[in-house]
Amino acid sequence: MSPEQTVRPAEWSEMDGVLLLRSVATAMVRLSEIVSPGTFTLPYPDEAQRALNDTVLNCLLLKAGPPESLPRLIEWAACRPLDRWPIAMPPDVVPPGSLLLDGATRQPTQLCYEWAVDTEDSAARHSEQQYMALASERCREEDYPEAYQAFRRLLVRRPVLTHRELTTLPAARDSDLGPLGDLLHDVYQPAPAAYLDRDRRIYTACARCHTLLHPTTGGKLWCERQRCRELGTVRPGREYRADEGGGSRLLIRPLRQWVSAPGALEIRLARQLTSIGADVELWPGFGAYGMRVKFPDGTTLAVDHKDWANPALLGRRATPPSPDPPYDRCVWVVAVARLRDQPDFRATFERYRRTASPELMTDRELLRTARQLTGTTTLGARHPAPDGEPTEGLF
Repeated sequence: MSPEQTVRPAEWSEMDGVLLLRSVATAMVRLSEIVSPGTFTLPYPDEAQRALNDTVLNCLLLKAGPPESLPRLIEWAACRPLDRWPIAMPPDVVPPGSLLLDGATRQPTQLCYEWAVDTEDSAARHSEQQYMALASERCREEDYPEAYQAFRRLLVRRPVLTHRELTTLPAARDSDLGPLGDLLHDVYQPAPAAYLDRDRRIYTACARCHTLLHPTTGGKLWCERQRCRELGTVRPGREYRADEGGGSRLLIRPLRQWVSAPGALEIRLARQLTSIGADVELWPGFGAYGMRVKFPDGTTLAVDHKDWANPALLGRRATPPSPDPPYDRCVWVVAVARLRDQPDFRATFERYRRTASPELMTDRELLRTARQLTGTTTLGARHPAPDGEPTEGLF
């Protein structure tokens, strides 16, 4: 990239294409949250109407054919790759072939959510921050880190609960949720009808990540997590009858995306780092960061797993976490599969970052660094994924 092509952080928010893409992504997320999306009529929801107006105006200014209606804009989001939209964007911020909606289900892609939360005041991420801050505050007031860790583990391992499980889990003898039991009713909502197999009256969970699978128009099942889809055919797991245990509850999407998905790799990495000889604390300081990893020589790393599809958007968010609990180095970890699929991921991240910290590593590079710091030459105890699946980037 030549100097004249370089995009300064201050210029990013002034580009019409960035503002438009944020607007459309936010509208797609909001539309996906409508209980019966096929029933709304004119006038369109405010954010959707605003996104349509912005897109039409942009197209007219560029003398390109605009979408004639909101359904047509949704069709664009599901079928037209972003690199073919008539918009001006900074270099390398729209991966070739990327879509805002999945073509088979019309559900927002991970990339769509990333664009929707590109601004700090984004409502698309507000609920995730609100609930996790509330959980942290309650546990801090009662000096109960075990409850916070139990809550995080539950969100990772059980994104789906029946209503009966939701009401009985906090009182279970082996539950350590403490002051957070009632919060479950806010973060687990009735499973959307779009996930229901209407003929069999069942919901089906993904065997890998355990969230609900979405039926497609072709009679197949779709998982919202990109890594599950990339591993091959989606594997059905537990089935929930529509009326089982008082009905099924699904963790809200912001928590599935920003807490469950990264937490899964953090739990796996914690096991592997412990087997190497490191002292690992998950979600220290009531969630200050993902893992506090301490090595025999005293070196301490603050580690966060970042499961992002867009390295430019991730680079713009690169800031070190709270210094409490203290650490020597801050590391953001991405699954090695992400860099294998996107060879320019690291270079794009570096181009758009604003601070020198955190360092960016793959999960394999983190484990290699850990072996060097502990003086071990092998990984130690192996923790294979189910059915012989590759271990990198899995849950």
